[in-house]
Amino acid sequence: MAAPRRPSEASRSIRAAAGPPLQQTTDPGAVPQIRAEVTEVAHTAGERLRPTRITVDLAGDLHSFLRAYAQARDVAAADVIRELIRQVRADPDLSGRVTAELERRREALAEAMRAARE
Repeated sequence: MAAPRRPSEASRSIRAAAGPPLQQTTDPGAVPQIRAEVTEVAHTAGERLRPTRITVDLAGDLHSFLRAYAQARDVAAADVIRELIRQVRADPDLSGRVTAELERRREALAEAMRAARE
């Protein structure tokens, strides 16, 4: 069995440019307890609409944080993600902050990629 590869200088600089993951700032008791949603989303003219499944790759630290956050609140990780999406959709200030952070990370990644090519 081959030994695991060490990250290249380029991948280390890309990870460093992306910055640390967002940290939990909410008191665990401040988040209401919710249970998994019913899989049936809506009825339109008698037609049953089903939710769309997505797959998201997470870095280990983000996965651990999400799992611990959900377990501490006795909710499913998918419920946490659904609520985050709802809040980004409903809150223009939050949406703006997320958009600005995504742009900052995109620029940092582009810079790291340029530096890695040099």
